[in-house]
Amino acid sequence: MKYLAMVVLNPNISKRKIDFIQGGIVSLFEQKSRVNKTYFLGKRKLDYPVKKFEEGYHIKFEIDSNEKKIAQIKSILKSNSNVIFHFIINNEAQKNTLPILKKVRNPFRVNQNVNVFTPISKNSKVYMLISKNLKLPFAESNILAMSEDIDRLFEVAVKKLQEYVYVKGFHTVKELKNMKDIENELKKYWKVQFTLGDNMNVGQELTIQEKVLI
Repeated sequence: MKYLAMVVLNPNISKRKIDFIQGGIVSLFEQKSRVNKTYFLGKRKLDYPVKKFEEGYHIKFEIDSNEKKIAQIKSILKSNSNVIFHFIINNEAQKNTLPILKKVRNPFRVNQNVNVFTPISKNSKVYMLISKNLKLPFAESNILAMSEDIDRLFEVAVKKLQEYVYVKGFHTVKELKNMKDIENELKKYWKVQFTLGDNMNVGQELTIQEKVLI
């Protein structure tokens, strides 16, 4: 089965050690799964503290494995003192053919006003707001928010849409007349694509995806 994993490492790891420690994490995944893609995302700020840390080194994996080996990976990561946060999700099913990405108790939310976390039970549905740069070689994607409540997720999505249009100056690929039309587009299709003026080399996509925790 296909899985997506995110591992966040202690931000205080020294520069001379981080490559070695990241290499150990990669080796673990290579031993327990078939690694299709690995993304070293560097040190990134968390939207709320995790184990008193406000940032961490991020590594993202797209892998093929089975439940038994996934359980082994989780157990090893949990016991690794350098790992401050991790999750692994089933990446098989998609809705609306949107980008495949991450899930579970995620510290990477953008809007702190809707950032209250409540424990999520196994096999429950989770909705993710995803920002995707369409023009990068590997179409880099980031999860902006995650919630069991789709309405709360739309609250964050509306603010992100406003940022794209009013702050960054993006225009929708589809000709939409106003912000309300853009919001309705996202609610209806769970996807809106943007360009920056006439520059087709800049492309951004805001999507919503539904996942099930394993």
